[in-house]
Amino acid sequence: MRTGTVKSSIGLGSLLWAGIGDTVRVSLSAEPEEEVRVGFEMLKALGLRHRGVNIISCPSCARQQYDVIRTVEALEKRVGHITTPMTVSVIGCVVNGPGEARETDIGFTGGGANNHQVYVAGVPHHRLKDGNVVDHLVALIEKKAAEIEAAKAADEQRHRTAAE
Repeated sequence: MRTGTVKSSIGLGSLLWAGIGDTVRVSLSAEPEEEVRVGFEMLKALGLRHRGVNIISCPSCARQQYDVIRTVEALEKRVGHITTPMTVSVIGCVVNGPGEARETDIGFTGGGANNHQVYVAGVPHHRLKDGNVVDHLVALIEKKAAEIEAAKAADEQRHRTAAE
């Protein structure tokens, strides 16, 4: 499946990036749902379609203050049901974390002694001492998605009322 994802990403991504085409068909040796997920991820990465949570994370390195890889894996599974477009950064250290968090709706940066920083709308919001990082982030993401959807519904209602 990984090979098919890479080949599809290169082939389709370069065409879409150049503005060629408006249909995506990913073929993988996997369930059809996985093909759809890969297609949406390609469109998200190219900035052509925004659906769901776009998680920005760092590669593993010696500065990480928690297990970023397992955290991101679990987080992707837990927020897969959310279709509201938003960006979340999950960074392992305080070197790169604040800069990434500044550009995201919700940010999480690992800190020493299990004392992590949570950002909302790009600014430091609160610290998380130990605790379950994934559960905490899922709750924040679901709350933010609900806020975004409520604001969108209110805006649509205002436009309908103004049009009447």
